[in-house]
Amino acid sequence: MSIEPDNIDTTHRLGPLAQEGSVAEEISGRDLAIVLSRYDLGSVDRISDYKRGSRRSPKMHIVSSMGEFLLKRRATGHDEYSRVMFAHSVQAMLAEHRFPVAGLVSTTEESTLVQHEGRIYELFRFITGNRFDKSNPAASEAGRVLAHFHSILLNLKDDPVVGDGIFHHSKQIPEVLGSLSSVLSTHEKSTELEGIDDTIAYIREQYKISAEKVQKLEWNSLAPQIVHGDWHPGNMLYDDTEIIAVIDFDSLRFQPRVTDVANGALQFSMRMGTAQSVESWGEGFRGHTIQSLVQAYDQFSQIPLFPSERAMIPDLMVEALIVEGVIPIWKTGSFGSVKGSTFLRLIEKKLKWLEPKMQRVIDVIQPPLSGEDSFA
Repeated sequence: MSIEPDNIDTTHRLGPLAQEGSVAEEISGRDLAIVLSRYDLGSVDRISDYKRGSRRSPKMHIVSSMGEFLLKRRATGHDEYSRVMFAHSVQAMLAEHRFPVAGLVSTTEESTLVQHEGRIYELFRFITGNRFDKSNPAASEAGRVLAHFHSILLNLKDDPVVGDGIFHHSKQIPEVLGSLSSVLSTHEKSTELEGIDDTIAYIREQYKISAEKVQKLEWNSLAPQIVHGDWHPGNMLYDDTEIIAVIDFDSLRFQPRVTDVANGALQFSMRMGTAQSVESWGEGFRGHTIQSLVQAYDQFSQIPLFPSERAMIPDLMVEALIVEGVIPIWKTGSFGSVKGSTFLRLIEKKLKWLEPKMQRVIDVIQPPLSGEDSFA
């Protein structure tokens, strides 16, 4: 039976691997000239490749007499016209409420996108900022800004036009995990795959356990709303510990808000290194980062998290880690430039660190008592 989990986004998002390597797609000189002719940018002084983010969504940094800009071509699969326009309406609403967005630039015809040869292009103001510094105040800021994001969009009247992928309780993930061994065997030597079946079996069991636990916590009673869908450090620009821009709205979803909170807790807290030294990455997560982000979200949210939502967070972190790790490996045999077997063993190591600490995570993300040090 063929497995084709098209409803699960396959973009690499885990740490430096989310932005590693060169951009696979490029914007040709001809396409660039045609697209830029639709904008009034004054005299262009310099254009250069901007090799960050998804390699399927090429970007160009443009410096002109009118300022600095970032031209982006939407990745295939994220370029449905109605979906892009909905994302633009979300960004416009956020900007009206002083939310930190980069700012879309309109064409001379007052459009926020350009369609050229079947592809969609967007132009943004270029924002210069710093990346997440792993401090507790910066993690708290990520929680505060996420709460602001959710609160603003509770009032969005437009019908959502978003992707439908979700990392929780996917029926396809067990099937994908069941086929991973054969996928890896076509990309790696048998000596490199010793013990990998046990690793895959462990990952599969942890996904099943966590998905079932979340379901029992009345998941189906949670109201869906517009969520960011990709709340990770690579999409935030900081000035010291203040977020000055959230820079990617390609993965908007209509889901319970706790999916954003749990994914943010995972992405901001993971102990990592470089793509060249995955074997030496730390085994766990930064507990104070999880605490700072979630407690700040609670403090600034229009509706604080329900106890059932807090209880779901560590298991949703498990599900998100597994889905975002195994799908790219199933598709390509690797995770970016990292061998698939190497990254699966990393997932196993992190799950084994987290498994006995699930209740501890729930305990530390409770609202702080009056006068209690929240470590934020």
